[in-house]
Amino acid sequence: MGGVQFYHDKDLPFFELKSCNTSELSYKKHAHEEYSVGLVGQGNSRCWHEGKVDAIQPRTMVFFPPELIHACNPIKRDLWQYKMLYIHRDWVREFMKSKGSLPFNGPMVKKIPAQGTVQRIDRLMERLKSDDGPLEKEANLIAVFEESLTGRQTPGNRNGKKEQPKLKKIREYLHSCFLEKITLEQLEQASGLNKFYIIRLFKESFQIPPHTYQTLLRVNYAKKELCKQKDLVEVALAAGFYDQSHFSKVFKSYTGITPDQYKKFM
Repeated sequence: MGGVQFYHDKDLPFFELKSCNTSELSYKKHAHEEYSVGLVGQGNSRCWHEGKVDAIQPRTMVFFPPELIHACNPIKRDLWQYKMLYIHRDWVREFMKSKGSLPFNGPMVKKIPAQGTVQRIDRLMERLKSDDGPLEKEANLIAVFEESLTGRQTPGNRNGKKEQPKLKKIREYLHSCFLEKITLEQLEQASGLNKFYIIRLFKESFQIPPHTYQTLLRVNYAKKELCKQKDLVEVALAAGFYDQSHFSKVFKSYTGITPDQYKKFM
């Protein structure tokens, strides 16, 4: 779909995603209250900020701190395609602090040479608009920052073995609340681990990230409910899936068959 679109998630109010796919666009000088992180996929543009102009080509990331006056516009009326994240300053500062870095306080324009990296960042941003739960979406948001700011997954500075008791608390919390919407903030409160470490440490210990673990628990729950010959829609909603289509897709990815087919075997 062309034009300009905005996406919000009520469960993760600290971010907003803007998608632009148009040849008819022009911006006045403006600023945002949030950090702005953008990926340009197609089209050449000029970005004015602080009295100078940067030329921005495809496969370029742009970073603007809050309150920076700027204006980006296409050079000519060709297709201009980009995604821009607006993220609350507290979230960004906590993320940078967890990596031992200072938040960027000035604009950054960064060309990404590897097409594979560009595609990964684009997919991660696109997933933010999906029906995924808040746990998976915030994990994707963290991955966007790790990919775009460092070009690789940041290892962090925690010892996974040392944190085993806290990771077990996370697993216990997932087992007790897997039918609910779970956020990284809740896992942080339950375990005492900084939320920006949780994804990596949990995966190191249990081989899958927490959002995948939650999905696995939901699928196993759904299998038990289907054995009782319950209605597919009822089971999908009870197991925490967005709708029956989403349920069928996820269920098949874990079992090799659809919920309806599984039910018929029972």
